[in-house]
Amino acid sequence: MVNNADLNNPDDFKNLTEEQQEILQDWILKNLERDNRFDLATNSYDLKHIFSDSLNGFYITNGQFKGAMLAAGYEVKDELLKNWCFNVSKRSIDQVKETIYLM
Repeated sequence: MVNNADLNNPDDFKNLTEEQQEILQDWILKNLERDNRFDLATNSYDLKHIFSDSLNGFYITNGQFKGAMLAAGYEVKDELLKNWCFNVSKRSIDQVKETIYLM
């Protein structure tokens, strides 16, 4: 049985196949721009759903997304929270949402 806490652990990223890790990392690097500030309006749970809804996206856990963001070099505002906020530009998030949800 899977523990729900495991689904939020960034180490869950390692449970993706190598191909899935590459697809997710590529999506992050192509779509999310780093910023000096943290976007507090959009968290890891929101971003994992945006990825899943994107072209070539697939289901991932919150933890898998968090682990992918760490692997891509993003910073976390507060790792004690269940859903993490990252140093991602709001503009880049809005652009990717527009591309996905207006298709």
